[in-house]
Amino acid sequence: MPSRPIKRIDLRRRIYDLLGQMKKCEVVKHLQKEEIARSTIYSIIKRYENGIPVQDKPGKGRPPKLNKKRQRKLRNLVVNRIGVSQRQLARKFSVSRYCIMRNIKKLDLKYYKRQRAPKYNEKQLDQMPRRCRKLRRDFFDSKKFIIMDDEKYFTFSGDNMPGNAGFYSSNKANTPCNVKFKSKQKFEPKVLVWLALSSKGISVPYIGATKGPAIDSDLYVQKCLPKLLQFIRRYHADDNYIFWPDLASSHYAKTTTEWLNQQNIHFVPKWVNPPNVPKARPIEDFWSILADKVYRGGWMATTEQQLIKRIKQQLKKVDLKIVQTMMLKVRKKLRKIEDQGPFSIL
Repeated sequence: MPSRPIKRIDLRRRIYDLLGQMKKCEVVKHLQKEEIARSTIYSIIKRYENGIPVQDKPGKGRPPKLNKKRQRKLRNLVVNRIGVSQRQLARKFSVSRYCIMRNIKKLDLKYYKRQRAPKYNEKQLDQMPRRCRKLRRDFFDSKKFIIMDDEKYFTFSGDNMPGNAGFYSSNKANTPCNVKFKSKQKFEPKVLVWLALSSKGISVPYIGATKGPAIDSDLYVQKCLPKLLQFIRRYHADDNYIFWPDLASSHYAKTTTEWLNQQNIHFVPKWVNPPNVPKARPIEDFWSILADKVYRGGWMATTEQQLIKRIKQQLKKVDLKIVQTMMLKVRKKLRKIEDQGPFSIL
């Protein structure tokens, strides 16, 4: 069956043709015999006399709730702003939240989650490109092996790991409490892990407890640096290498630098070392890989020895090819910081 608009247009076309051949009264009498309403016939005749074409004009549709001016205002309130609420915008413009959401999409605006980044002051932002250039050109030539070290604290539980953030359940009320809730201890016990790495491998770690919030120079010299020396003698005895510590106070303490000089370990001078560039140091990503392995599946330790054993087990499972790939990208990252600043490598 043809739809109603097509029937109406066919009737108009027929009457328009008849009006070109017959008088108006004859057309009306002829069509009334076919039981077509008199008012319909005369309305089409009037349309013909006014010179209106057979086809209807395209409809303008429903008028938008936000015109061009209000859309520009919406754009200014949204673009590059933090803490924007669609519900508050809906109340401001006296429209529904769905209308705001639809217009944001029309304006070709997308929502992006903010990335975590170190906080830089003006002095660091000024020093960073120059120091990265100096470090890359004078200390990190392509034939030199880069060795770096770092420390990380591991707690008994990995509730802060992204993979352990949620759970599946058909009935949340029947879920065990240790799965449903992420319990937090005010002063949770933790274990210090220190290690060094290069593109050739990973050192023997130092794992132990620490009293303060950060590793001090005495512990660093007595427990960590001897393992660094073993690592260098094992993997880089005949190599051209450079040791790159971060700018922690214990790493450039007087006792530390004296010990490194006594052992003839070549290290990056403090005045060259760029501040606050964790993403340029692959060892920071290495910690994320290790932590993911340690706490995978919601694993938790009940004793310090259990956690230490778990860390040692998972260290052996780290793929050395991943470490090698990360270490080979150091020079490229430093070059990018030189040209585009520290946010370019995040």
